[in-house]
Amino acid sequence: MRVLHVFTVPVTRNGITMFALQRLPGLRAAGVAVDFVSPGAVEADLLRQIEGEGARVFVLAQKRPGRAYLGALSALVRWERYDIVHAHGNSSSLFFEMLAARLGGCRARVAHSHNTTCNHIRQDRYLRPLFYRSYTAAAACGNDAGKWLFETRPFTVLPNAVDIARFRFNPQTRAHMRAALGIDEGEMVLGHVGRFNGQKNHRFLLEVFKAFLALRPNARLLLVGDGYLEAEARAQAAPLGQRVIFAGSVPNPEAYLCAMDSMALPSLFEGFPTVLLEWQCAGLPTLVSDRVTREAALTPLARYLPLEAGAAAWAEALAALPAPERTQASETGAAALKAGGYALEDAADALLRFYRTISGPGKSRSPWNRRGAP
Repeated sequence: MRVLHVFTVPVTRNGITMFALQRLPGLRAAGVAVDFVSPGAVEADLLRQIEGEGARVFVLAQKRPGRAYLGALSALVRWERYDIVHAHGNSSSLFFEMLAARLGGCRARVAHSHNTTCNHIRQDRYLRPLFYRSYTAAAACGNDAGKWLFETRPFTVLPNAVDIARFRFNPQTRAHMRAALGIDEGEMVLGHVGRFNGQKNHRFLLEVFKAFLALRPNARLLLVGDGYLEAEARAQAAPLGQRVIFAGSVPNPEAYLCAMDSMALPSLFEGFPTVLLEWQCAGLPTLVSDRVTREAALTPLARYLPLEAGAAAWAEALAALPAPERTQASETGAAALKAGGYALEDAADALLRFYRTISGPGKSRSPWNRRGAP
């Protein structure tokens, strides 16, 4: 079986890329060959990691969804003879990837929803009638993300997942990381892992932290990730000096989680945030925006608060989060993830079963296969 993952967002260490990358070993062991399509260049370390797992990365820099992009993608699908094209996004603009896959002769075309809204609502609504006729299988990271894109139509939840052994709390790693970051053991560290973009709401998070310092003067804010709004966040954080640490994009976020004491997730929207699973696995109490699906809250470590409550209320709620014994909290979180089917090995098996189900002869149910393209 040959599968092509098509990403409509940059291939970075984000949740969508990790969904595909973390499942590569299990798929390869089952005889499934996987390649990636990226809309732009991939950072060298990540590219080496992807290629080390046996996947090739094709960069299609043509403007999406222009004619050149559609032509290049359909030609790739035709030349490589993929059995499945699995496209990742958050709106009905996935129609264009489905169209290119169809023109390239691929019978099994997966549209995978990773969020609960999009930035171009008008375009999304315009394309939905075409989109609903273009895919042969619908997938989503969670129920809320699936209902957003597919409405009342059927879809399969392919859960985001965590390498539980990797994200368990380790006290030795905590000591090492805090020393490396220049954090005193008595300092309380509030953390966040995510790209610097509008969705993650770093502007609000920094306002919250400023108010939090009035309650916990010895606190530090540790931000892991990069993105197009990082410079803006750095400028906003400048008056706070060394209280805010920008760690950048890192290949070992689990080590940074060990250094943290609590987390904040003030996102404006999320499909199913893998980071919230990772934080619970690491035993970290977390304050979460009420705009984030509650499907990902598997333990009492995750507590919700409306963004409309304001920065001061968020700061007070963060200060009131319990400080659990980390090793025990981590074990509880890990057990909850395993029981819920969010362990990486279980999710990889689920994806393989999904592929086998949709790729067999006669499995395609797209109207295009009966009436031709609209």
